[in-house]
Amino acid sequence: MRMLLQFQKGDIIRHLGLLDLQRTMQRALRRSGLPIRYSNGFNPHIVMSFASALSSGIPGDAELLDISLSGEVTEEECLEAMNRVLPPALAASRVRIVEDAFPKVTAQLRQAEYRIRLRGGDTMKIVAVIPAFLEESEIMALRKSKRAETMVNIRPMIHKLAVEQSGEGEAVLTVRVSFVEAATLKPELLLETLCAYAGAQRPACEIRRTALLGEKDGRMIPLIDL
Repeated sequence: MRMLLQFQKGDIIRHLGLLDLQRTMQRALRRSGLPIRYSNGFNPHIVMSFASALSSGIPGDAELLDISLSGEVTEEECLEAMNRVLPPALAASRVRIVEDAFPKVTAQLRQAEYRIRLRGGDTMKIVAVIPAFLEESEIMALRKSKRAETMVNIRPMIHKLAVEQSGEGEAVLTVRVSFVEAATLKPELLLETLCAYAGAQRPACEIRRTALLGEKDGRMIPLIDL
């Protein structure tokens, strides 16, 4: 059996790195009393994986951790046990129990959704060009990786870019982008490209990941519901 644990990464720990988050979750799992499965070998470790590593500095509302179990337990028991040992900033919101044969959530991830709050500066100038930006059939941007820097067309990776609210020099954008190995668009690169398109300086901003999505019956739904 496996436990899919949906949790938040709160604002107060948004700068917590992946390794520190892994260690925190491992400690919580050990303290939870749940039947956690360990790997074989000389140095056993908890069998678990995150659906997606969240960049340092970005909080998340619905992060997902996939944990292998060695025995049967209910979803309610798992949720209660984890929230008993997790700090409020990492509170769990949902648990789903699946069979071992259930596909890995990392392989099912297709898109990610973000909320971006812009304040001051050229915010309204940026908001004004969004309709024209989305009309473009090709939007080239420099995507950097550990191995290379490549110019790519990011337009097919933008599935939603909408102004949720705006006024008085502030705006909130809802963004949904591709999140697969061959075509991942980080919100920082999208915002940087949008600012360049508008001929604007990047204003103060807050980025929050609100959902990790997979595809089912032609629709994008939260990973935990696949």
